[in-house]
Amino acid sequence: MDLPNIRKKPSYDAILSALQALQVQPNSWIRLSDGEKSPASDQAVVQRFLMSIIASDLEWLQESPGFDGDVLAAQEQRETLFDLASRRIAERCGRSAMPEMTRTWIVPASADLPEIRFDIREPPLTGDNLGLKTWGTSYVIAKKLENFGKQCLDHLFTKLISASASSSSRSLHPERKVLELGAGTGLVGVAAGALWGADVYLTDLVDIADNLLFNIEKNAVTVKQFGGNISSGVLDWREPDKAQEAMSCKRFDIILAADPLYDNEHPALLANVLHKFLKEDGESRALVAIPMRDNTTKALAKKLSILMIENDFLADSFGEEICQDDWEPSNGPEVNIQWTFWKRMPLRS
Repeated sequence: MDLPNIRKKPSYDAILSALQALQVQPNSWIRLSDGEKSPASDQAVVQRFLMSIIASDLEWLQESPGFDGDVLAAQEQRETLFDLASRRIAERCGRSAMPEMTRTWIVPASADLPEIRFDIREPPLTGDNLGLKTWGTSYVIAKKLENFGKQCLDHLFTKLISASASSSSRSLHPERKVLELGAGTGLVGVAAGALWGADVYLTDLVDIADNLLFNIEKNAVTVKQFGGNISSGVLDWREPDKAQEAMSCKRFDIILAADPLYDNEHPALLANVLHKFLKEDGESRALVAIPMRDNTTKALAKKLSILMIENDFLADSFGEEICQDDWEPSNGPEVNIQWTFWKRMPLRS
């Protein structure tokens, strides 16, 4: 796109449209086709344009009607443009500089379900609270949940919801209890509630809990429309007994863990929590999806697999997907996601 030349004193609408078009979108959310280029891909040109707005007093702007018919004062126009330019600059400074935002994540329509949209709030990333952002793995897994239900969990979900069926005749599964570990912003668990029509309990650390609850409440109506139910609570993997005492459901049919390994202690903690909360039968399953970002993550994933086997689990099904971590540059490296459905080994006689 052609960016307005600030020296030529473009109109408020022209500058506003350019700033809106320059909003950075995560590659894991909306991936452009191979032949399609992102707007103003020359980042040096974009940066100069943004800085020229900040450096200008925009004195030529005059009172004018807005899109809704209300009159916009010149000073209000300037403040709006300065704010948007500052946001566009922050978006290009990495995840930690991103402001709070609410994004709509779309699970495409299928033969059985319509397109479903989930609104997820993401506060600014502070400290090491990685759960305040939605990562690429979460979106990839959210979009695959319907297929997982048909192919890997068909013994639990005999028939998924049919979009054409009446609500009274839909095959829903509220009796299936699902637990999400390290839910973060909640995209995977919320999607599971809708796509599976199941009862999903999303958990994370106390610092993540408020935003997680906000997103659950924001999407509860959507999930309920598809026969599901979502709720949340605090679950510290170091204190699983404390969390279990507060739960009405002590063990679950399905456990979800997307992108759960960031520290050397996580494989042992996760293996223990999965062992503690998954039902002790041959039907229950634990889905673990791990993006292989680097050698450290690969080592953590290998350690988890060893511990799962030592805890009498078997890999029931597994596969790979490709994603790009949220807010990477458009030419950033693609990440290989390895997902595994674990089940308990049969009891030895």
